[in-house]
Amino acid sequence: MKKLMIAVGLAALAAPAMANADLGVRFGLETPIYTHVNQTGQSNSFSIGDTFQPAFNILAEWYPVGVLGLGVEFKEGFAASGTGYQRTGTNIGPNVTLDLIPSIYFRAALPVHVEPGDVTWNFRAAAGWKISLPIIAVYIEATGDFPLVGTNVTAFSSAQQFGLGAGLWLKF
Repeated sequence: MKKLMIAVGLAALAAPAMANADLGVRFGLETPIYTHVNQTGQSNSFSIGDTFQPAFNILAEWYPVGVLGLGVEFKEGFAASGTGYQRTGTNIGPNVTLDLIPSIYFRAALPVHVEPGDVTWNFRAAAGWKISLPIIAVYIEATGDFPLVGTNVTAFSSAQQFGLGAGLWLKF
């Protein structure tokens, strides 16, 4: 009976939030700060000092319970500086954002890296800080990307990439 009362109480609390679900859109730029790759026994690492690889990052989210955002993330790495380096390419996949504290958020995504190179399914963890203004918020976040499945990929061991991003976050 206690569990039923707790479930009813949580449903009652969630009902107004579900009726007033927010939509969110984020636009930003990000770049890898440090990348480590281990393929076929060869280990290599590079940093933003070796190559600057900017990317556009766009997220569209739905907030059914207010603090939990469900959506899709699209990232397009459009350039790379330095000889022998290539742009990070196109990634798209589902995203979950946990926006518990007014200025701090956490998110996780399972993007698929489409091109260039092999197709891989990745895990992305991010944490950020946002400054809320009346209509829009400005955010800064740290990201970590880890391949899970793909050609020449073993989960969490073939590559790690850590980056920084910033942009604008609109909720309506």
